[in-house]
Order: sequence, then C-alpha cells, then structure tokens
Amino acid sequence: MARRTRPRLKAQATAETSPQTLPKLSWLRAAYQFHTFTYRDPRAPQSSAPGLPLVSPTAVLLGIASTLFSLGLVSSARAFLAQAHLCSVVIDPPDGAIFFRAFHQLRRYETDQNKTSKEKFKPNARVGLTNINQGVREHALVEGRITIFVGVPEMLVEPVRLALRNRDHLGTRDSLCSLAGDVETCSEPTDVIFLTPEEWQSRLPLTRGVTIVTLARFVKGPLRPTVSEHWWVAGGSETNLAPYLIKGRFTGTSRGKIYLKSTVNS
Repeated sequence: MARRTRPRLKAQATAETSPQTLPKLSWLRAAYQFHTFTYRDPRAPQSSAPGLPLVSPTAVLLGIASTLFSLGLVSSARAFLAQAHLCSVVIDPPDGAIFFRAFHQLRRYETDQNKTSKEKFKPNARVGLTNINQGVREHALVEGRITIFVGVPEMLVEPVRLALRNRDHLGTRDSLCSLAGDVETCSEPTDVIFLTPEEWQSRLPLTRGVTIVTLARFVKGPLRPTVSEHWWVAGGSETNLAPYLIKGRFTGTSRGKIYLKSTVNS
C-alpha cells in the first residue's frame, strides 16, 4: 500500500470540535517486546475470548493514565485524562503471532448470602475460595514487537513519555512486556496501516494483504472519569467499537489461528 497522508481530523476528537480548533499533536514512539501476549476482542465475553494481535486505542490511552496514577503523579494523570479524547493512537502489529487457547479457572471468595445487600459481596474467609469461574481465552506467541505511536498535545509529552517508559503490560495484566530501547520523539506515522473506518471506507476497493479487526476508541470528550478520590472509565457513550483496517491476514488451524503481517500474496 502506498504512503498516505492521514487526515487531520482524528477519530478520537469530539464531534463538536472543528479541525481548526484541534491542538497540534506531538508524536511519541514506543516498541514493546513480549513473551506471551493476550488481548481479547472487545465484542467477546470474558469467559470465551478470541485474541487479537494488537490492542485498542482506549487500552493505550487508559494504560498511560493508569501508569501515571501508579507512579503517584495524580495531577499529571488527571490532566492527561482531560485531553485524552484529543490524542491519537496508531499501532503497528507484530510481524506475526501464533494463537493458542488456554483454559482458565478463576477462584473467588464465596459470598455469604445471609448478609445484607451492602455486605453480601464482601469476601468471607470462613467460607473459603469455593466459587470458580471457568473460561477459555486465546493467548499469542509473538514474533517481533508491537509498536505504539501516541500523538498528544505538547504539554503532555513528558508525562506520556514517562508513562510509556514504565508501562509493564499491554492487553491484560498477564501480558507482560518490556520496552525495547527508549521512547522516541517521531513524526506522524503515515506509513503504518492502521486506518479508522472513516479513513479506509473512503479508499475502497481495499488493498490485498489487509484485514479488519474491531477495536474500541473514544468518541466524545472531555472524559469524566473521576468520582471522589477514585477514577474509572466504564465506556458507554464515551466509547464505541469500530472496524479498524490493519496490515496482515489470519489463517485458521485446527488448534488455533496464525496472524502474519506480511504474506507472499499481499
């Protein structure tokens, strides 16, 4: 696919914000190495989750905020969340990934049904770890690195750089990663095929050697994730699921599936 110019109106920007008022974004690049990797399709239930070879833009942005909070930089985390809807994310998948299914048993404290409604969900150590949630999840053995590009307003560059340096997992918490090299300042990655539906639908017919995956993204802002001293973003009207176009193809096997970013016929 030929090099392209990415539109200035980002998918994460609010519908009420015009392109002329969007801040100029500075871009950072971070490449991560994995032993095993897992990120489930956001459409799938947790108990039976097919895997993807990359994460959603929301996972990257909320991961930055989570890391800043964990480092004790509360004001920086809140400042980032206030402008997260203006940030842009581009993800370059690994060279390849071999997926396999893993059986999970999650043991939880059984709740005491005799307690009041306010107390019944608290752990009861006398009852013990008896509740078991079972499920199957796809994990991947990754060839190469997953590279994250984040475009942020200039005032957020250093906090985001610090967060990307200290990010220890992408996807799920058991998807541990290590930063390869350092976080670099870069230009907008126009040569990476990571297209929003608004971008790739205007470029039909599609080029061979690409596939569509469903990812989550922010659509409205600013976010309002803080309640008292706690923070969270539960989705709803602030996010949606969108079909992103990425480079590569999936091949099904009897024991799982394989993703290859470059194929002979592409």
